[in-house]
Amino acid sequence: MELNLSSWTVIALLALATLLGIGFKLFSGRGRAITKSETIDLGKLRAVKSGLPVKAFGKKATLLQFSTEYCSICPGVARHLSQLEYRHGGLLHLEVDITNRLDLAAHFQISQTPTVFILDQKGEIKFRVSGAPKPGVIQQELAKLGAI
Repeated sequence: MELNLSSWTVIALLALATLLGIGFKLFSGRGRAITKSETIDLGKLRAVKSGLPVKAFGKKATLLQFSTEYCSICPGVARHLSQLEYRHGGLLHLEVDITNRLDLAAHFQISQTPTVFILDQKGEIKFRVSGAPKPGVIQQELAKLGAI
């Protein structure tokens, strides 16, 4: 059986799609340190916790999670981050729904939810994870900051 050009094209596209999928899976949730940092403005963020507007960052660090209404893994990530907040004093977990906040999505270049930022006590972005964080990634970065 001889393969023609269209058969080779299909095989090449399948191979490319497989490689891209594997690459996406490998790098999603690992996170990266932020070198050119930005300080979050809580007024512009309009974050709410327990029905009240948030006026201050965590004493040691803040876990800022961006979610959407239709994100299926966001509630699980929120539970995990809330548990970290509960277990370690000085941490604050904030969840901001960006479904109707395209200004935030564009400003922070959020193309996937959940996206989690780890902020220091001054609100400066130190680390970013796009997708569900891999096990231990958040704790490792918090330890580097001295927050846990």
